[in-house]
Amino acid sequence: MLNLSVAGMLEKSQLSSDGVWLLLVEVAIPDSDEPMRLVRNNEDIIWNGYTWTAFNFKLGDITEDNKGRPQSVPLQISNITQTVQAYVEDNNGLTGTMVILRVVHSQHLSSTSPELEEIFTVQSTTCDSKWITFYLGCEISIQRRFPSRRVLKSFCAWRDQYKGIECGYNGSLAECDGTLQSCRNRGNSVRYGGEPIIPEGGLYA
Repeated sequence: MLNLSVAGMLEKSQLSSDGVWLLLVEVAIPDSDEPMRLVRNNEDIIWNGYTWTAFNFKLGDITEDNKGRPQSVPLQISNITQTVQAYVEDNNGLTGTMVILRVVHSQHLSSTSPELEEIFTVQSTTCDSKWITFYLGCEISIQRRFPSRRVLKSFCAWRDQYKGIECGYNGSLAECDGTLQSCRNRGNSVRYGGEPIIPEGGLYA
């Protein structure tokens, strides 16, 4: 079950005045080396060496059954141009294919690591004149990937993602040297990405 949904991450965009959170969707296309790459934005972007095409889509809420188990997540992609419908019709509704949802920040597109990444499979698909709806299976989302990081005593793990989702700082200061003092100066020490309690000699398992 998801601990924090992609939709929930995007809500945090309301807390930042500098840049916006962008939702990317990557849909695998059978018998093709190139997936469909879309970004919910008003213009195309370049991220991780690929062009992500601006497109209208939205992610529905994750619901649970009466036993608390997650149900499928609806991903609605605009069908006004019928561009996506051609892929759907040619590939059995794209059922069983992989869909990857990622969250990136518009001011950190040079970073190759997304703020959040969730992997799903398409369980079923419906189409009408306005929307194509992919119902994404939640069970595969245990494959969530996070950027790996080292935990250090006096260095913030979020320095390379300054003002990112983990850092959480949304003030006017443009740079951070990754120290606890800098975090305190910003009134943001509760989000510090280091571990000051680690002994000088380090921790050993």
